[in-house]
Amino acid sequence: MVSLRKLIRLLPLPALGLRQSEERRAGEIRMAMLNMLRLHGGHAVSRVAQRVQFADDLEALWYLRQDVMTALSDFDGEGAARRQMKQINSMFRGRLPDAMGPRAHRHIPS
Repeated sequence: MVSLRKLIRLLPLPALGLRQSEERRAGEIRMAMLNMLRLHGGHAVSRVAQRVQFADDLEALWYLRQDVMTALSDFDGEGAARRQMKQINSMFRGRLPDAMGPRAHRHIPS
C-alpha cells in the first residue's frame, strides 16, 4: 500500500512546497552527516562521504546512517558515534513513514 505522503511527493504540485521542503531537509541532513565525516580522514570515510553526497533523497540518507555511524565508530568509539548520530536521527523525525523510524529495543528476559 502506497502511503499518502509518498503519493503526494510524486505529484508535481510545486504550490504545496512539499517537494522543496523535503529537498531542503535532505540537504540539511546531508550537510550534517558530511560535517561529521569531515573531521576524519581515510579511504573508508571518503567512500561513505561520497555516498552521502550523492544520496538522492531522505530515504537514501536514512539508510546511510549506519554507514556513517560505523565510520565514526572507527575513530571515536561506538558510544561517541551513537551520541553524534542522535542529532542526525532527530532530523528525520516526521519525515519518513513510521515503518522506517527507529525501532524500540525490547529486553527479552533470560
